[in-house]
Amino acid sequence: MPDWRDLTILLCAGLVVLGAIALATAAQTFSLVEGRIVEKGVGLLKFGNKTRITNTISVLIENDDRVFAVKRGTIVKYPVSDNDAKEIEIGSRVHMYVSSYNPTVQILAR
Repeated sequence: MPDWRDLTILLCAGLVVLGAIALATAAQTFSLVEGRIVEKGVGLLKFGNKTRITNTISVLIENDDRVFAVKRGTIVKYPVSDNDAKEIEIGSRVHMYVSSYNPTVQILAR
């Protein structure tokens, strides 16, 4: 009959493996992007089954995005919230959080 310490070791090892898998999965679903705003506009956003009109910004990417495979120097149009669209200006530098689970990007720093 196995000792309780053996079962505890197996449980801990399983939890470590589960945690590593969770971190690896999470790392492939979001990215931090740096860039400069080159244009503001409006676009249609389809997320899930819903389509809505949203504010957008076009960003000249200043770092490589390893998750979504966007290269430095590329201009990408991102949907933003109404508050972020009001506060940012063309030409300003931004740091953004881009997630595959959120329909809009989050501006972290201006």
